[in-house]
Amino acid sequence: MASLRVALCVALLAPAAALQLSARSPLRRSAVARHAAPSPAPPPAAASAAAGLKRRVAGLGRAAATGRFGRAGAAGPLAASVSISDESKAGRVIPLLSFIGLWYAFNAFFNVQNKLILNQFPYPWVVSWFQLASGLLFVLPMWFTKLRAPPKVDRSLVLKFLPIAALHCGGHGLQVSSMGAGSVFFTHVIKATEPVIGTLVLLAFTGKIAPWWVNACLTPIVGGVAYAAFKPGTSFPLSDLVGYASLAALGSTVAFSIAKLLAKSLMGKETKQKYNLTAPNNYAFLTICSTTLLLLPSALGEGGAALAAFQQMPDQLAFARQLVACGFLYYGYNEMGFRVLDLLSPVSAAVANSLKRVAILLAAVLFLGEQVSTRKIIGSSVAMGGVLLYSLAKTKASKLPPKPVEIEVAVEKPGTWQP
Repeated sequence: MASLRVALCVALLAPAAALQLSARSPLRRSAVARHAAPSPAPPPAAASAAAGLKRRVAGLGRAAATGRFGRAGAAGPLAASVSISDESKAGRVIPLLSFIGLWYAFNAFFNVQNKLILNQFPYPWVVSWFQLASGLLFVLPMWFTKLRAPPKVDRSLVLKFLPIAALHCGGHGLQVSSMGAGSVFFTHVIKATEPVIGTLVLLAFTGKIAPWWVNACLTPIVGGVAYAAFKPGTSFPLSDLVGYASLAALGSTVAFSIAKLLAKSLMGKETKQKYNLTAPNNYAFLTICSTTLLLLPSALGEGGAALAAFQQMPDQLAFARQLVACGFLYYGYNEMGFRVLDLLSPVSAAVANSLKRVAILLAAVLFLGEQVSTRKIIGSSVAMGGVLLYSLAKTKASKLPPKPVEIEVAVEKPGTWQP
């Protein structure tokens, strides 16, 4: 109410102030004196109404200057604006904290359930397809019932998404197969090299590279991963880095890094607005395309053996429920991740993403009982710290003003050119 009265006061005072300033102008006075005819005196009723309006405007002006509008606005317009600002901040922080909590919880329990499923059903590509397809059971009803406005899909949008979806489903399949072949803990230690892979991918495809002091922050990442994988006393101390689990995790990281680069180049702000690609819709449509692309390869590669193994299970319905629930966790943590990163600043997003990996590593130890040596704990801690340091340095570098480009133009002197 106080803000409304202030707005009314401004609306009433602005025309009067403008008229008063124009009346004081010497050009205005001379123009009026030369061209304006003398106006007749207003009638008594109009004069009294004008005097009453003048008194009201003066009263509102004093109230605006002192911030006193009676009981409702005793604290003045400043307090009203502060309370509105506090309400808007609270309305933003509460959903953000909820999204972060769900993001961490879904991510940690997905990794736990995924490992439990692979222990009894070692067909990672079929499991990957079911995890992607389970997300459709959530998003398609939301679109059909209009609880969520669907994206505007046409042939052009599908063609833009296909290469990103191919990389996404390939990266997800490699990630799942890596966790099936090795431990969840070590898979995510390897995936901590994402900044290193992302830097190399950016350099290979665009020729761009960050400043040296940003790339220097990659050193603890590489060193931490190598220290965690080191096995003293063996013929090849870094044998864990060339095993299938490590190579699959690296391949997954490469696929996701290229997909992220393509998404940034193809999915600009105008494209997202044109097709209603909000953060949830963006990931939902990516899931649809990825599910479609992965169906045939997973069926041809593991479909027959996976079906035979499923038919021999004593409780097929319980396993099917577990598989679908794991898919819901996978879809949920990705959608929550899209929502969180859409609300946070780059620095806050870097911190949140680093803490997410810590939550996964803790879940692997607590719920899966994975044995972790002191060397792996130290190496993973150094690598995670390097990821955070690199993310913060990269954010700072992005805020620096661009360097001026000097262009030299060679001018030929007259008479020196030879045909």
